[in-house]
Formats: sequence, structure tokens, C-alpha cells
Amino acid sequence: MYAELVCRSNFSFLQGASHPEELVSRAAELGLSALALTDQDGLYGVVKAYLQARALGLKLLVASRLTLTDGPEVVALVQDARGYGHLCALISAGRLAHPKGQAGVPWQALAERAEGLLLVLPAPADKAQVAPLAEAFAGRFYVGLCRTFSAGDEARLQQALALARGLGLPCCAHNDVHTHVRERQPLQDVLACIRHGVSVAEAGFRLFPNAERTLKGPLEMARLFQDLPEAVGRTLEVADACQFSLDSLRYQFPQEDLPAGHTPQSWLAVLVEEGLQGRYPGGVSEAVRRQIAHELALIDRLQVAGYFLALHDIVRFARARGILCQGRGSAANSAVCYALRITAIDPVRMGLLFERFLSLERPEPPDIDVDFEHERREEVLQYVYKKHGRGRAGMVCEVICYRGRLAVREVGKVLGLSLDQVDRLARVTEMSGSSTLQPADVQQAGLRPEDRGVEQTLALASALEGFPRHLSIHVGGFVITHGELSDIVPVENAAMAERTVVQWDKDDLAALGIFKVDLLGLGMLTALSRGFQLVEKHEGKHLSLATLPPEDPEVYEMLGRADAVGVFQVESRAQMNLLPRLRPRSFYDLTIEIALIRPGPILGDMVHPFLRRREGLEDVTYPSEEVKAILEKTLGIPLFQEQAMRLAVTAAGFGQADADALRRALTHKRASALLPSWRARFIEGCVGRGYSRAYAERCFEQFKGFSHYGFPESHSASFALIAYASAYLKRYHPAAFAAALLNSQPMGFYAPHTLVEDARRHGVAVRAVDVQHSDWDCTLEAGALRLGLREVRGLRKAHGEAVATGRPAGGDADLRALVRRTGLPRGALVRLARAGALDGLCGDRRQAAWEVQALATTDKGDLFHGEPLDTSPQPGGAASLLERVVEDYRHTGLSLERHPVALLREALAARRALSAAELQHAPHRARVRVGGLVTCRQRPPTAKGVAFLTLEDETGMANLVVPSKTFERQRPVVLGAAFLLAEGRVERTGQVVNVQVSRVFPLALHAPSRQLALLDL
Repeated sequence: MYAELVCRSNFSFLQGASHPEELVSRAAELGLSALALTDQDGLYGVVKAYLQARALGLKLLVASRLTLTDGPEVVALVQDARGYGHLCALISAGRLAHPKGQAGVPWQALAERAEGLLLVLPAPADKAQVAPLAEAFAGRFYVGLCRTFSAGDEARLQQALALARGLGLPCCAHNDVHTHVRERQPLQDVLACIRHGVSVAEAGFRLFPNAERTLKGPLEMARLFQDLPEAVGRTLEVADACQFSLDSLRYQFPQEDLPAGHTPQSWLAVLVEEGLQGRYPGGVSEAVRRQIAHELALIDRLQVAGYFLALHDIVRFARARGILCQGRGSAANSAVCYALRITAIDPVRMGLLFERFLSLERPEPPDIDVDFEHERREEVLQYVYKKHGRGRAGMVCEVICYRGRLAVREVGKVLGLSLDQVDRLARVTEMSGSSTLQPADVQQAGLRPEDRGVEQTLALASALEGFPRHLSIHVGGFVITHGELSDIVPVENAAMAERTVVQWDKDDLAALGIFKVDLLGLGMLTALSRGFQLVEKHEGKHLSLATLPPEDPEVYEMLGRADAVGVFQVESRAQMNLLPRLRPRSFYDLTIEIALIRPGPILGDMVHPFLRRREGLEDVTYPSEEVKAILEKTLGIPLFQEQAMRLAVTAAGFGQADADALRRALTHKRASALLPSWRARFIEGCVGRGYSRAYAERCFEQFKGFSHYGFPESHSASFALIAYASAYLKRYHPAAFAAALLNSQPMGFYAPHTLVEDARRHGVAVRAVDVQHSDWDCTLEAGALRLGLREVRGLRKAHGEAVATGRPAGGDADLRALVRRTGLPRGALVRLARAGALDGLCGDRRQAAWEVQALATTDKGDLFHGEPLDTSPQPGGAASLLERVVEDYRHTGLSLERHPVALLREALAARRALSAAELQHAPHRARVRVGGLVTCRQRPPTAKGVAFLTLEDETGMANLVVPSKTFERQRPVVLGAAFLLAEGRVERTGQVVNVQVSRVFPLALHAPSRQLALLDL
């Protein structure tokens, strides 16, 4: 029998060439007694290995390969809980003491934390360095022996044996594993080349000479070490000495700030009661009281009160600082979260299912997501760090993996393809979304599919997909602990300053029952906050999410016209097509609208049946009154995860725990593999309770859509609240809404030029960027929108603020006065001049650029600071309209003079192309042409290869549907042209008008307009 004690996974970044799960599965297949995962200075992959080992019944040894700053590398294996804490602390110390990607601790630090650890020396080392370690780990130090059939093998083995004899240490065999099977060695070679920045041809001795650093079974190890059988047997001695398992970890919430005499549970009850009085000033109903009592009892049984207190404290801090925030996700199913003002949706009034959030039968921790203004979220994160200390708070990591385009690039360079070949392959990979290319894709790239280099590149790139590349920071996940965080999971520096991250991702943490809080940034909350501030400043009206007039019919009427540019969650092409058909008239309609356009409902064939029923084209029937109670709000279609859970209980007879397990299987990334076992059980359960087999099968097929992402009802309702608020602001305060969106960029679907054009169509007067009037942000002037200096491309914020700060009441007298007041460098002045922002001082942009270049110096310390060397007028004359539009788009991304497509209108009319406004009146199935600026391209996975484009012109926007065959035939034009002329047939569905495209052309720009091709949009 044999246990492998030295084994790297691909979480030893760019060294190991197998996933942790692959290593565990192969070890079990080979009949190994145990496997130690020994990644470099980390426990990154140990949870994934643990879950697989638990499923297969294999003993997993928790371990890591440690870098010593003054000694040889050693493998540290965990014997017990004390040793686990020591290993985590050592890894954390080594990582935190070095920049991201580096690690190392002194040998004495390791010796001081020797208790509970066992060391293996994987390769022979200097006796003087090994001796102190062996003494510190007396009886728990082993010298590793490894045979890989490579040059110097026997010499290294004899060196290791001599070291062991000299220090009286036992020996144990290992394979220095880098792969789970020999066939993975070519990929390991590629990883080594990427790590060293060389090609395979240049790699030389940087690569292993063979594929022997792989997992081997007991019989093969016995043959390999037939002269040293005790070295093989002693691996079992090591494995037996290591009895720690990750399932013994115990996570505890922080418990600070509790008033005297209170436990976390009792203090939570007090805060909830206070919150109820604020939420229900007219009195708390009996239904709410029952729900609160039920939730508090469950929270008490699960001992998670501290989690809610931590979230309440964070939200309280944000609100006290005026930071707009709102909880979402399944937490909105909780009346406790509503009372604590973590969420804004009343779950009792909406009839939401609490067990979707928290259940006694579910081992997962509750998951609460709170959105904050994205530009102020850092204040919240630093508050958490400051309150709990960096020793007890860390952000969750995000494992960044190799994906199609990057995988092809890295592998192609390593295998020696030319940069041109690599670029071509990368382009078609990006278009296809995967490195698994078909021969036709390769031919489209201008390469031969049978070329050996291309073949190998694609094969190895496909194998590389999904491999960890590096750690990043999760969008907002925080782990907060009562004791030291590094007692539970190693911590390391992030690339971003003032950030530390744990070495496990959100799935790892959830698997071990370690709670995280998600503190997320949401751009629309920033925009709403800024919009509310502008309305209060310029109109004297105080608005907030809580005080907006509810159910305003004008807001819903606007949305029913698909007038939704900039409106949260409903501004996409698909949502705008849905809005005129659904015609929302209430908040719940908006909740459904947001939930419908998701991959789950689309692939589950829920959208069209729902719309037919909504429009009265299809009867709504229910197989029973019980099912009607669950599905009546959604016209018999199970749109939400909670409905799937309730149907499993009501129609199929599932218990609550099984219903939740089904829900988790439906939303798991491996849903296709997990669902078959649930299908038969659900269908037979329905049939056994009197439902037809056809109905049960149809239900389950709809459920399967959730495996491609669908919303819980509470999540959709939380987003609907923000969508309604943004729509209200757009309807009644369009100038403030547009200014707030521009000040919150980048966000949403649309570029600033589209937002500005939309505001103008809504009657908003828009004024240009001007150093005499503009602040850094966009502002309001007597109801008009004044563009801010932030719109000038490349202008630093400090320079923009210098222009606005201290500006005289009447503005600067001339360019000289501006330069002497602000001290702007010449480069910033040139940017302002080219953007037209100096026109008010200089007359026009050409003259402004001339005067800027004529300045003697912009150095404040110079005597001639701001003085012109030449006062003659610029010789070229004023810029033409076309030149001004081109310069506007190049330097601000938009133009207030003319839309660029308006300059092409004569040429478009000559080709009988309709404007976007004219297209709205074209008859169904009419063959038309329409041209414009491409503002949006989408090709969602659920669309079966169909692409959706939006063209903008001076009259509005036109929607194009490009069938998959047309897209493939004209892919370069569809994806590459800034201006398009499309030909096709009009498709009308109610008020929705699309053009089903048969051909597209890049706009043929005639001589005067050819400069438009220079636009950088």
C-alpha cells in the first residue's frame, strides 16, 4: 500500500498540470491509501480536493509546500487542528510579508509553530540547514526519496540517503507529482514555458525530461523502490499520523459591541423590534409577527444571529454616511432583513418563501448581498477592515482562470506560432467563445486546420481552459471572524493596495459553512444618489428610494413605450422588445419583466407562453387549486426559483430539504450531470399525487432552465425597486437623470453620446463643455444640462477641478488668465482646445489650439508663464461642420452640433435607406434598408447564434436581428464596422419593430465624409 505525500495541483500556479479533483479521482482509481495536496505556499485547492475525496472515500492529507527564506523547501503536513492553525498562520505570514505572488518564512518561524505539523524534505539539501529543522520536528521529520528516471536521479537518491543516515532520519518515497496522468505532461511543459516566458524550443532544461512526475499506484511504487521497500511503507506511517480533516473546522461570528446583559440572539431581537416599529408605523400585523417569530427561532437554532448583526452594523454605517445601499438576492425573502433595513422588499406582503434564504435542513450559510454606490463602496470596505482588524477580516478571492482567447494566445506563443497566426486564432476564438474551434473557424482565420502547430495549439489550449491563472478579489465578498482569520484559512496580499484576501473562493467557503458578507458596488445606486442630490439642489425636492411616489402610471406608461434608455435592468435590446408586449402597470409586473429576460426562462421556454397568456392569446389553466395558489401571479408559468421549490413540495411531495436540494442542483454549474436523478423522482412524485405525466414532464423541463441562470423572486423584486426609481427619475427629472448617468460612467449599455441624444429627444437642453461654465461633473443650469470637463477624453480629474475651482464670477478673461490661474500643463490645454472647451475664450477650436501652442511656457515658476509668443490669428480658417463633429467625437465621444449619421443622410437617402423614425411606420414584412452608428452588439448564448444590433441615427434607434447564417457569412462586417447599412425585412410584433437582416454593408462614405472613418467610438 502507498500514500502520495508530495503532489502539486494546478493551484501551484503554472507548475501543476491537473485539477485537484482529477488528482483525487486518479488516486482513488489507483488504490492509494491517502493523498496529500501540497501546493506551493497555499491551500488554494484543498477544499475542492476534500469534497472529491469525501465523495470517493479517499483520505486527504492537508498540506502545503513551504518556501523558507533561509532554508530548503519543505512539505508541511497537518496532523491535528492545532497544526492546521499553525500551517495557515505560516502561509499567511509568508504571503503577507512579500508582494503578491511571492512568499517565504524563516526556518525559526516554522520551528516555533512545529506542534501539530509533520515535515517531509522533498529533495536533498545542505545538512547544516536541515539539522535545526529536524531537531525542532524530532520524530516528525522525513527525508523524501524520488525516482523520476532523469539524469542525476541516483546521485540525488544517494545524497538523500546519506543525509538521512547522518541525521538519523527516516525516509519516505514520493513522486514529486505534477500531473494525474502521463498524458498531461505536454500541458505541464506549456505551463513551465509560460512561467519562464520562453517557447518550447527555447526551454531546454527548464522542462522535465519525461512524464514520470505523475501519480503511480502501489504496485508500480513497490517495483520502483524494490530496493527500499521501507520507504514506500513509511508513507502509510505518515498518513496515519495525520488525522486532521476540514470537516472539523468551526467558524464563529464576531460578537463585539453587545450591550451588557445581551447575547447576539437577544440583541438581534431588540433591533428587529425597533425596526418593525419603523417599517410599520400603523402597527405590525399578526402575519408579520408570526413570520418574525419563525425566523428568529430558526436563526437561534442555527446560531447565526451574529451574521445578521454584522450586516446590520455595516448597513447602519453606510446610511449614517449618506451612502445609498440596498440588500438583494434571497435575503429579500427575510422579514428580519427587512426589519433591520438590510433589504427594502416586504417579504410578507409579497408572499416570498423564507426557506429559499435560510433553512434548518440546508447546510449552506445564508447569503446576503448588499449593493452600495459603486464609487463609495471603498468607504464601507475600509470601515469593515478598521472595525474588525485585518487579522479578523479579509476579502474572498476570485480565481481567474484561462479562457478561450487567452489560452490560445499563451499556448500559441509557447509552441512557436508567429504573432500573426496567434492573433488570427485569438480573434476567431473570441468570436466563437471557446478554444474548441471547428475546421471552418480555423480556415476563416486564414490557417490550415491540418497544420501540426495549429492542431497542437488548439488541443492544448482546450486542456488549459479552466486552469487557475492567478487570484483576484471577489466583487465584494468579506469573511469576518471572531478569532484570527488565519486560524481558518490562509490570507495574502491582493494586488490592490489596502486589500487582503483569503485563499478560498466563495464556493469553497460555502462548502465548509464559513459565512461571507457580500458588499457589492452598483453603478445605478451611484447614479440615483447623484440624481437625487441634483434634484434637491436645483429643484428643492427631496427624493429617496423610500419616499418616491409608488405605482406612478406615467412611469409605467413610459416603460410600456420601451422608452428605457438608461433605466436599470430594462435598457437592453431584449428588455426593450419585451416592454411594449408586457406593458407593466404595477411593481409586480416590473418584477416579472426583469426576471423574464434571463437565460433560465428563455431556455426553459417560459417567455413566449407567459406573453401569450398575458396578451389573452392562450388560456391559463391549473391542474389543481394548490398549484394555482403557487403560479397564479405568473399565469401558470414557474418563473422564479421559489415557485420551483413550492411545486416540488406541493405537486411532487418533496420535503422542504429535498426541495431546496433540487433548487441547488438546478442552479449548480454541473446541473446537467446532477439533474437526471431528480427528474424521475419529481415526475413520479407528481404522477403519484394525481398530476398527469405530461404536466410533470413539462414542469421539469421548465425547471431545467434555471440551470442557465434564473432569478429568485426576491432578487428580481429588489432590482425592480431600483428600476422603478431610475424610471421615475427619467420620467420626471430627465436632465438630472442624464447628468447623474454621465457622472457615473462607465456603467450600463449605452455610451455618453447615446445618453445625451436620448436626453435631447426628451426636451433637455444640453450645453457644451466650456471652461467658463463647466465643473468637473455634469451639472444643471436653469434646467439645462451642462456637460462637465470629465467628458474631455484624457483630461485628468485634478486638471478639470483646477479649472472649476476658484473661477471668477464672469469667467476667465482670456487664455492667459486661465493658464496663470490654474497652472495647467500644455497637454491638458491642448485636450481642452481640441474638445472645443476653450471656444468661449478663443473663438473656435482651431484658434484655441493655435493660441495654446503659441504660449511661451505653462511652467508657473517661469517669468513668461501663460504669455503668448505669437498673437497672430491661426492661418487655416474656421473648421467645417464635418471637422467639428469629427473632433467632438474624437475628443469627447459626442457632438451637440449634429449626429454623425445626419451628415450621411443624403447618401443614405440615395440608397433608399430609412431613418430610425421612418422605420417605425414601415409595414410588416416590407423590405427595407436602414443605416446608422452601431451602439450595441449582442450575441447571447441563448440566441442560438443570432446577433442583435442597435443602430443609432439623428432620429432615434433601430433594432436589427442578424440570423446566425448571415452573421457567420458577414462576421467581420457585423463585428467590425462602426457604421452599417443593413438590408432586410420588417418584423412587427405589436409595437415592437425589428429588421430581420439578410445583408449588411459598411457604410460607403463619399469623399467629403470619409473623415468619419476616423471616429474613435
